[in-house]
Amino acid sequence: MGNSALDLIIADDHPVFRAGMLSIVRAALGDVQLREAGSAAALKKELAAAPADLLILDVFFPGLEPESDLREIRASHPLMAVLVVSMLTERGAVERLLRAGANGFVSKRSPPEFMLQGIREVMEGERPVYLPSSGPGRPAQSADNPVHALPPRQSDVLKLICLGLSNKEIAKEMDLSVSTVRAHVSALFQNLGVSNRTAAATFGINHGALESAHETDER
Repeated sequence: MGNSALDLIIADDHPVFRAGMLSIVRAALGDVQLREAGSAAALKKELAAAPADLLILDVFFPGLEPESDLREIRASHPLMAVLVVSMLTERGAVERLLRAGANGFVSKRSPPEFMLQGIREVMEGERPVYLPSSGPGRPAQSADNPVHALPPRQSDVLKLICLGLSNKEIAKEMDLSVSTVRAHVSALFQNLGVSNRTAAATFGINHGALESAHETDER
């Protein structure tokens, strides 16, 4: 590719999503020079080699701490455009990501035209936020929201699942055995009515699991 090509990093742990985003970016911006990162370590390696013109980042994959790593990325690469593309829908959490250094946010549930528009606006210096058209509002409280009704240990496990940690990593973080974490995860799935980690993470994010974690950190 020539020197005029946009230097793009897509950071997401799903190869199919990375391929889809590449097609959308090409439709929005034309010629691109693509670099891919499927983990936080791979992303940091790419950024250490050279900053990009545009970083499209899913903040929920293994090894990444969304707010603190965004602050570090912004401090190290102040001129790089950063667009967060995620299943996150809670507006307060999205606003914190923007304060941490993201230039814009597009929900993965948004139609392709919103993705296109968000990419264009970020590259033009705007700060777009595209949440699902139904509007997430704030998560329900108490019994209306299963996340708030979880036992404390299960709640902590859910937050770490939402951040992309494995059972082994959760065990280390919580100072528990892997078998104990496995039991908490199994009970958590049953309480939320889900069958796998991806569904649990999506449910937790959409029902304020990380919101409550950040609120606790800020007190």
